[in-house]
Amino acid sequence: MDEKERIEKIMLKEEMNSAVFAAEIGIQGSTLSHILNGRNNPSLDVLKKILNRFRTVSSDWLILGVGSMYRTEKQSQALTLFDSLDETDLKPSISQPNLFEKNVPTYTPIQQKTVPVQEIPVPTPQETPPATFIPPSIEPTSKSVRKIIVYYSDNTFQEFK
Repeated sequence: MDEKERIEKIMLKEEMNSAVFAAEIGIQGSTLSHILNGRNNPSLDVLKKILNRFRTVSSDWLILGVGSMYRTEKQSQALTLFDSLDETDLKPSISQPNLFEKNVPTYTPIQQKTVPVQEIPVPTPQETPPATFIPPSIEPTSKSVRKIIVYYSDNTFQEFK
């Protein structure tokens, strides 16, 4: 049985004609028609769309023709966050350490280097002297500093005019 015949079998079991089946899996009717007439083989994209829409169909059966048409209950259910794992499903491989043994580290700590940080001393803020008025210079091309703001690490600042 080839892929075309397996697609026809899904359509028969699901009681769908080609137009409804194409709409259900999200492909053009002409694409399905070419597959069913033997003109084209189904692409991987088409097979993925079939498997995505019909979650109980076995991917091994659809693609390779191996096994039964429908998945077993265990295969068709994906584990969710709240499902618990059956310990019989967890079979550690020979090359991996047994994760269920006590006092066996499951990771190797990474060596970390500490680099000393040099802090730059910042003078403590003192009382701001009273602001003095500096008259603007008469010459229009000269510039002068009007205000300096110093921000400290403790989120305070000081203004100098």
